[in-house]
Amino acid sequence: MLGAASVSASDYRFNIYLGLGPIKIPAGTARIYDTPVIYNGRDAIRTAMELSTNTTTDKVFTLRDTVESYNTPQGESLYFKKTINEGSRHALETASFSKDRDRFVVNLDTWDMTTGRQTSHSTEWRQTRIFDLMSMIAFAQKIDTKGLKPGSTETIPMVNGNLVVQQYLVYTGNKKVKADNGRTYNCIVVSIKDYKEGKERETVKAYVTNDSQHTPVQLDIKLGVGTSIKALLK
Repeated sequence: MLGAASVSASDYRFNIYLGLGPIKIPAGTARIYDTPVIYNGRDAIRTAMELSTNTTTDKVFTLRDTVESYNTPQGESLYFKKTINEGSRHALETASFSKDRDRFVVNLDTWDMTTGRQTSHSTEWRQTRIFDLMSMIAFAQKIDTKGLKPGSTETIPMVNGNLVVQQYLVYTGNKKVKADNGRTYNCIVVSIKDYKEGKERETVKAYVTNDSQHTPVQLDIKLGVGTSIKALLK
């Protein structure tokens, strides 16, 4: 089993590169940061990821995504919100987490922000903790790989739009990565995968430093068919 520690406060800045098929171009900036907050009367950590393309890239593909995740200090999800502005797609996804006795519950809602109409509502129950995108990335960031062999896998349920899908976190080994700050880091590599229409697909690949800080150095994020983003620590 892969193990993980709780969420901790941090602030990381990245350069992002947009992949359109075989073409990769400098595209803008990204930031991932944590802030201690009070959420519904409870101590919580707000983790946010902001992705923004520059004016040059906007002529080809505009990206203005903001992801917010509220978690307990132990990393348990409370609320999730994803504002999507990718090309002509403008949408909002939210997830509200709770417990019902020994079950974990999440209410999922999606909206088309072009029309302002709600496009879906659903409720999911699980016997184990349900993750969102940011709590999953935090979990992957804190994986303890001591004694693990490449291929070791942890399966976790994660919200995705109006569904809860099974995500597979696969430790694939270590790799040296040169960041945009000029430094080269020895990184743990975690591949995050799911299944869509019966086919395995990789959604995120995370490279985090192989030390107690587990600093994210590189994130490879699949946005859609033929479109991806590489974020490099700056």
